[in-house]
Amino acid sequence: MMRRRRWAFCVVWLAACGGEPAVPAADGGTIRIPLINDPIFNPVVAPDLGSVMINKVLYPGLVRPDSSLQPSPDLAVSWTTSDDGRSYTFALRPNVRWHDGAPFTARDVKFTFDQVMDLSSGTRLRSDFAALDGVDVVDSLTVRFRLKSPFAPFLTLLGYNAGILPEHLLKGTRLGDAVTFNRQKPVGTGPFKVSSVTPGSRVELMRNEDWYGAKPAAEHLVFKVVPDINVQVAQLRAGELDLITIEPSNVGGLEKEAGIAISQVPVVQHWYVGFNAESSLFAPVLVRRALGYAVNREAIIKGVLKGYGDLPRGTIPLALRDYFDSTLAPVPYAPDSARALLAQAGWQPGSDGKLRNAAGQPFAFELLVDKGNPTREQSALAVQADLQQLGMQVSIRTMEFAALVRDHVLTHRFAANLIWWTTPPDPDQYAFYATGQDNNNVRWHNPRADSLLAAGRATLDPQQRQSIYKEFQRLERDDPPVLVLFYPREIRAATSRLRGLLPIGIRDALRHSERLSLAVR
Repeated sequence: MMRRRRWAFCVVWLAACGGEPAVPAADGGTIRIPLINDPIFNPVVAPDLGSVMINKVLYPGLVRPDSSLQPSPDLAVSWTTSDDGRSYTFALRPNVRWHDGAPFTARDVKFTFDQVMDLSSGTRLRSDFAALDGVDVVDSLTVRFRLKSPFAPFLTLLGYNAGILPEHLLKGTRLGDAVTFNRQKPVGTGPFKVSSVTPGSRVELMRNEDWYGAKPAAEHLVFKVVPDINVQVAQLRAGELDLITIEPSNVGGLEKEAGIAISQVPVVQHWYVGFNAESSLFAPVLVRRALGYAVNREAIIKGVLKGYGDLPRGTIPLALRDYFDSTLAPVPYAPDSARALLAQAGWQPGSDGKLRNAAGQPFAFELLVDKGNPTREQSALAVQADLQQLGMQVSIRTMEFAALVRDHVLTHRFAANLIWWTTPPDPDQYAFYATGQDNNNVRWHNPRADSLLAAGRATLDPQQRQSIYKEFQRLERDDPPVLVLFYPREIRAATSRLRGLLPIGIRDALRHSERLSLAVR
């Protein structure tokens, strides 16, 4: 038996079906947005932020997040779920065409997820859909997903990065080898399509006049390759960009600038210091609890973030309000409590004030951080200063982000690193903190947490899930997997003429790029 029909088919614009106000069509306007790198136009294989940004526009998914980050219809107009939660059947939107004019069908959906399941394709989405057992074409506009077990985040992940690819152009080709498609001539079903690509410079998109929704408000979107945030700020000032995300350190120079508006939104991120739990220094729970008391997070938020952040309670961020346990008080800055816990763990200050264990070994370690980002570099300095006050010897090593991840985080060759997670808009953190998972870079191990995280992703009832994740957050207080520093807010600086940007993180907002427009001067 099938159940829980989530959406009914609407013959009006789908945003109205999802409870969002419709956007009036406009006759023109070019909106310019920066990318930090040349993109790969393929949502299944592209790993980087620049690619993710533009692929959100070119390749719609079956669903997309609404302004509350809940799944709403996109290429699918309705769906049903089996009683056991292991089968989802989607009714696809009729009369959708690819940018080259070919019809979109259920075969494209099956083709895409066959690639996601096939590691030889070069997919970067396999871990998101590890629960997927197979995809069946029921008819040209109906597709069924079979899951190995119930998987609560499934709909959310369908609307996160899982854009649909065209079978008629890619069948028989390994996705990573489709160089022309991936770099120069992508074909999607989105509200804008690529008109020109200039490597190292820009990607120009034009309005898709045949798009299945209301007429896109802007005539063109231009994604400019501008890796340096200071250059992005200068180009926004000069009127050469229309929307950028900035660091807190940039706010002061822009907030009084005529014609520029600054806004902030909560995002599904947590910034943290990850301590390698396989290290003898950080394996003891008492030590990791002490570290939570030792760092003045409020001072970091006020001084480094200029107030553009929120005090953490755990790894589940404030943006996930339905699952965030607001009854938990933030861990206070309490150096004396930290000293007491460290003493219980066997660390005492010597005559020089430096912490040593019974064998006389110092509490000394290296903190890794990527260079070039002022927020992370300044946060690392603040953490270093607080820990040194307790007698720890902390050195900071900066390096390029790619090298930090490749050579240290992924290989677990670190004592501590300051980094962050951007996660899908769902509380499921099994892939990040369950024992043995690839993204559990700190090698945290807690059997009760494993049980809770497994139950959370297998439980479909929202209220039961809330209880599970709130218990997980309470467990994190006693056995912290990482030292969460803060929940950042995304700070956006844009021309004051920009309209239609939803108050959600820019990655999710770009799923609604048809809304964007520039007011007439």
